[in-house]
Amino acid sequence: MRAIRFLGDRRVEAFEAPEPRPAAGEVVIAMRAAGICGSDLGFLYRPSPAAASEAPSAYDRWIPNAAGVIPGHEPAGVVVELGPGVHHLAVGDRVACYHITGCNECRACRAGWMLHCRTYRSYGWQRDGAFAERMVADAKSCIRLPESVSFVDGAYCACGAGTAFQATKRGAPTGGETVAIFGLGGVGLAGVLFAKAAGARVIAVDPIAMRRDLAGSLGADETIDPLTANAVEIIYDLTEGEGAHLSIDYSGSSAGRLAALDCARVWGRSVFVGERNLTTIDPSPQILHKQLTLHGSWVCSWPVMDELVQLLACDALPLENAVTHRFPLERINEAFRVADSGE
Repeated sequence: MRAIRFLGDRRVEAFEAPEPRPAAGEVVIAMRAAGICGSDLGFLYRPSPAAASEAPSAYDRWIPNAAGVIPGHEPAGVVVELGPGVHHLAVGDRVACYHITGCNECRACRAGWMLHCRTYRSYGWQRDGAFAERMVADAKSCIRLPESVSFVDGAYCACGAGTAFQATKRGAPTGGETVAIFGLGGVGLAGVLFAKAAGARVIAVDPIAMRRDLAGSLGADETIDPLTANAVEIIYDLTEGEGAHLSIDYSGSSAGRLAALDCARVWGRSVFVGERNLTTIDPSPQILHKQLTLHGSWVCSWPVMDELVQLLACDALPLENAVTHRFPLERINEAFRVADSGE
């Protein structure tokens, strides 16, 4: 079957991979949609010795993928083969996969938080993933997609939108509050939708005009270009000098994180989601003296992903409207060039 692998330095190669076969408790899924994540770009597509960071964070130094693994960790498709012992799924089921598997025995796994399992394995990193015609998945990681939920939505939920949904739950915006969102990539754009669905006023910040325009079309009430204006000052002006009730940084940039802290009001909340890059924080003025609650939020659990899928089935959230491009597998080089451009 057709599959792809990364060669580093922005090079992608197609190759013929063996047909996957399911072991006990596994299924084979024919891919219908697979999302590109920022981690695919940062750890697999872009890396080259010339691009090494001068002051990498611990996460920047992480080498997450096992050699020879087919990448792609946002899978959605149709079950085409069952392994022994699989009884709750059937051939023809439409599914998306929670992208992390674990030992199924530890406390984290029993709670559905397999990403905190000490022996976790992720599709596309430690086991073959979605950038192929077919993939093997643990049946337990599969979530059935209702007919009203598209494969694109399902793939989006597997990581990008699921991450934003969990971050929004951590920040807990309510009607009448102001939410400032920094970084409008795939995760941040989903965050705009979720904050608006909670009834909040959303101020969206990103240096790329196309992203700001898309955020506006998804419901953002105000958009700010941080390269041409002081986003923190504008947020205070827009909130009568009070600041945002909740700020969420999806950018992972030092500037975005600091602005998220600085724009939050006294007794406000802030959530850090975006990864990589060292950031120096001044705790007294930015956190302590503001009585600020700061959350870290990393991906989501299987139950939270399932909750999001069921929400999409019964609510008219236009999640797929945040997806800007679609490419067939044979044009994956072009897909990564577009994703790498930020648009």
